[in-house]
Amino acid sequence: MPGHKGGAGAPPEGLELFGAAVYELDLSELGGFDYLHGAADEVGRAQERAAALFGADRTWFLVNGATVGNLAALLGTVGEGDAVLMARGSHRSVYAGIALSGARPVYLPPQRNDAIDALVGIDVPSVAAILEHDRAIRAVHVTTPSYYGFAIPLAELASVTAAHDVALIVDEAHGSHFPFHPDFPTPALDLGADVVVHSPHKTLGSLTQSALLHVRHGRVDADRVDAALQMLQSSSPSSLLIVSLDVAIDDMTRHGEERWGHAIDHANRVRAAIGTGGPVEAYGPDLVGSPGIHDFDPIKVVIDVHGLGTTGQAAARWLRSAHGVNPEFSDLRRLVCSITPADTDETCDLLVTAVRDLRAAHAAGSLDDDGTGSVISRWPHETPEQACTPRRAQQAPTVDLPLDGAVGRVSAEMVVPYPPGIPVLVPGEVVDAGVIASIQQLVGAGSRLVGLADAKATTLRCLATD
Repeated sequence: MPGHKGGAGAPPEGLELFGAAVYELDLSELGGFDYLHGAADEVGRAQERAAALFGADRTWFLVNGATVGNLAALLGTVGEGDAVLMARGSHRSVYAGIALSGARPVYLPPQRNDAIDALVGIDVPSVAAILEHDRAIRAVHVTTPSYYGFAIPLAELASVTAAHDVALIVDEAHGSHFPFHPDFPTPALDLGADVVVHSPHKTLGSLTQSALLHVRHGRVDADRVDAALQMLQSSSPSSLLIVSLDVAIDDMTRHGEERWGHAIDHANRVRAAIGTGGPVEAYGPDLVGSPGIHDFDPIKVVIDVHGLGTTGQAAARWLRSAHGVNPEFSDLRRLVCSITPADTDETCDLLVTAVRDLRAAHAAGSLDDDGTGSVISRWPHETPEQACTPRRAQQAPTVDLPLDGAVGRVSAEMVVPYPPGIPVLVPGEVVDAGVIASIQQLVGAGSRLVGLADAKATTLRCLATD
């Protein structure tokens, strides 16, 4: 194995599409390539180099994305009867880890930032108060930076979790580049995090689905985390993904600061060209210090289009069709563009031109305005009521109900606008009218929702009996 034997048995269409080199490099441990689940040779040494670079005591290469990192981090720190204090705006994989572990989630409410009409960040003093009150909490899980590049006060949070001897797990999937330039926020491992998940394919240039999991010794049993990974990851890990991680990390080690310096300059120029205060404006470092925003990733160009009376989704569709510009993500108010070392003066000029033409298209009435509204205008402002744990909800008998008929019932499924993958509804939560309005608003704006009982978002899977 692999059955294509270096490409000799590969489909001709595959050879034409990918090239022979891909098949030649698609090796297994049976052919002499070090085995990820028992790394003792080159893969083991590559993981050790990564740990030294990022400041971890142990680092694992992942071939099932940052998702498996979040799953293993939770399974390695909590179990049945334990509780996890977590941000309600976490990625869907965190909720999956909660369900698999059997732990009880305790949600941290976000902070409201009126300047950008968003619920962001966390309040660290409330973390201390909750840890004092609920002694079953064995881990705190937070996400930083967010999809928008906003970072939370991790150093302050790490001091609180350390004082309570609770593991701090940080989903830093969007911040794997932070160690490579001084203008970036300080990396989570440098600030006292016990477990950190990275997604290098987002910014460092490794192949999609490759990721990293880091552990610092002390409050976390690395062998327990390793055992979880052995269960969760493929027993036939891709050599292509593993090698792409090592190559990307080595390249960043040698050239990262220079390349990221150029990317930061590009992003600053784009933000300045788009400007602030108009119907279309770019967020910038001036937001640092406002509620929920402790720091800001300068490569994120967050463009607010609500002043045009349109949605981020409609603006993103227009940019793709009119200029071939594909934003990283869009919501009901904004769109996000990530500037990386792959960008040039030309690509950044194209983005500035596209945004300028977006304004003109709206003025001419040619922009597809398919709905207006704030990103949180119908999003639940309060932490949803939990009727049972996610695990219990996913294992109980269910029934599909019309959306309007689901109010007051307990959800048996996770409803996730994707991207960014943050659930509107989690199994075990009581469905209220605000949640239904959020779902209908997102569907009306063209958001892709994953997890609904039907593709047309007309029904919701609930517990058969409450």
